[in-house]
Amino acid sequence: MKSTHHSPRRYVSASWARVSTASTRDLPRDFARHLRDVARPLQIAYQRLMSAFDGRPTGVECRMKDRDSWAFVLPDASGAKGWRVQQFDLDGFVGHLCFDSVEEAVEDMLRMGYTVTECGALDRIASTSRWTRGVRRSAVMQRHQEGLVTYRQMIEEMAALPD
Repeated sequence: MKSTHHSPRRYVSASWARVSTASTRDLPRDFARHLRDVARPLQIAYQRLMSAFDGRPTGVECRMKDRDSWAFVLPDASGAKGWRVQQFDLDGFVGHLCFDSVEEAVEDMLRMGYTVTECGALDRIASTSRWTRGVRRSAVMQRHQEGLVTYRQMIEEMAALPD
């Protein structure tokens, strides 16, 4: 009788691939073991996330364990690269990084500490008044960065924003 049980697909991060193939001829054995020990938690997180979403965890929010900070991977709309890690916190979007592949983006997001899957976090947080205030503050700061208002005007406008 043929078994219908199959092994889950193995996803290997680039970091794990590098350290697990490091030859003891190239590196002292203890140092090679140390590199694997350092890379193992990232590999475990990578395998969990990638296998949970069939290798495409696009749009899946992940949170830092000890901070109200989240990130997710999505196609990069700017055209700079193929993929982006978008970061946000309780006050709005705080940054992004661009990558050539989804695998690189996921690995870097995990390396930054975004390891706790929290689907729906963006929708939940973006519906708060704190997020709304943060987005408005960002818009005022953007106008200053574009030279449309002076620094003093920016400070006055931000102070006038409702709580």
